[in-house]
Amino acid sequence: MGTKILTSTDRQLLMYDIFKSCEQVSYEEITSRLPVGKKMIQRDIRILTDAGLICVQYSRKDRAYIHSVQKPAFLESATGKYRTHLLKLRRMATLMKELWTDQTSYYYEDGDDYDSCKKCYYELFPEANERMRQRDFEQLNKIGYHINYDNTNRRYRMWEDNGLRENFGVYRENGKLMRFVDSIYDLL
Repeated sequence: MGTKILTSTDRQLLMYDIFKSCEQVSYEEITSRLPVGKKMIQRDIRILTDAGLICVQYSRKDRAYIHSVQKPAFLESATGKYRTHLLKLRRMATLMKELWTDQTSYYYEDGDDYDSCKKCYYELFPEANERMRQRDFEQLNKIGYHINYDNTNRRYRMWEDNGLRENFGVYRENGKLMRFVDSIYDLL
């Protein structure tokens, strides 16, 4: 078992994973999976809100963030690197929710005519190129959404469980957030 340093994008996507899976999100819910402080949580929530991924309000009564009735909206006035980052977060969040593959297809029966996660990726993002897809799949692998190519069956394989994980394998070491690498897919 090894470790990898968590980037801010990794951290924000993991935080999004928590918000997409829960109706109410308490500070303890976040810190049990991501050992970060309140200021970083607030900053990441603002970034996820600017990306149009979440729209939450803090309820003192419930002592938790609650999803608002308002629909999340992308911050159109964002420019430069910040806008690029927000667009990447949106793309990755879309993949976390909507990427799928045909798990019942076999090469010896269907050949190359099957619905793969690669095919789904290009349906979701027709303007993307191959290098962007490879980077996005690599990013998903880094946060525990495993996608790999199986040379034997000539198929992409991807995660099957969309539920919220109890543990992201994230810990703090020497002031940096690290993530345990627990499988061969994490090593990619």
